[in-house]
Amino acid sequence: MTQEVYAILLVDDDPLVLAGFREILMRDGYDVTAVFSGREAMERLDETAYDVIVTDLLMPRVSGLDVLRHSREKQPEAVVIVVTGYASVRSAVEALRLGAHDYLIKPCDEQELLFRVKMGIEHVRLRRDLRARELDTEKMKAIAQTAVTVNDQINTPLNVILNSAEFIRLKTKPGTEDVQQSLDFIGQEVNKIKTVIQKLARIADPRIKEYSNGAVQMVDVENSGQQAEIPAMSLGKKRILVVDDELYMVHTLARILEALGYDVVRAYGGREALRVCHSQAVDLVVTDLHMPDMNGLELLTAVKATDPQLPVILVTGYGVEEARESAGKWKADGFLGKPFTVTELQRLIDQTLGGAPSPLTGEATITAAIS
Repeated sequence: MTQEVYAILLVDDDPLVLAGFREILMRDGYDVTAVFSGREAMERLDETAYDVIVTDLLMPRVSGLDVLRHSREKQPEAVVIVVTGYASVRSAVEALRLGAHDYLIKPCDEQELLFRVKMGIEHVRLRRDLRARELDTEKMKAIAQTAVTVNDQINTPLNVILNSAEFIRLKTKPGTEDVQQSLDFIGQEVNKIKTVIQKLARIADPRIKEYSNGAVQMVDVENSGQQAEIPAMSLGKKRILVVDDELYMVHTLARILEALGYDVVRAYGGREALRVCHSQAVDLVVTDLHMPDMNGLELLTAVKATDPQLPVILVTGYGVEEARESAGKWKADGFLGKPFTVTELQRLIDQTLGGAPSPLTGEATITAAIS
């Protein structure tokens, strides 16, 4: 592994001091540039990058403080060590106030010079490491935001595809094995895409799933990736309000719920949904989380303010883990991440409403629902 060579600018109008410092630092492996005046030092700082600047304070015309100020402007990442005599310690204190990293008092021995420079180099290294970590953090934030955006833009159409396929399955008469097989293929491929999206999201934001506790009991449904039978429906025809700003999402989800035997009311945004809740009775609200006019959390808060007993299920494909946490904090009654299957939706509705299961199951349930 190649050792990094650090660049040092030496500034002193005393040729003997300059030559001595230069010899010591070069012998220790540093790339050293030595100049005899503050003016020349400022010109070098305009042209070349340095890690450490070691400058005498008392020099004619352009002083060490002038070099310090110029370095702060041109190369703020460089470490400045000022050199002064016993009679000028106050000048060293002033240099520290202006941003110098350290100071040396002449005459100084070889070990003292090397120690001060090494401490300056360590400061440079730590600052660079910190900046690199900050850049990595910013990159990960950008990747995470991209992953979240991709999640949202892909999960919603995936959910429409999956729900439409399952609606076709509900409407298809028994004995059409080729159609059922094609629908199985659609479901399998959708699940493959969902798996890839979930992996991308975990790489970008690899947090452990957190669930709310205490007073909040939130049902959280995850897709098992397996096609299951539609579970038994609850007795009685419940009225469900479906809310989303995506027209096709409302349409497909409403058709699925109607096929399962529910009475469905549709709303294309949070404000319209709130008006529906105020004007007619519903048993359950299933709402998207991210909507432009009134988001799902705002709708949840408004609904609970007027009717705390009305259950609300939040649905999203955008920032699923953060959304799940928010759903728990805001006391949502259930949560679904897109894309979800009819099986998951039905199970969550049954658990949320707490109704007794219908004696009809499987194909009989579906037939009864769509007949």
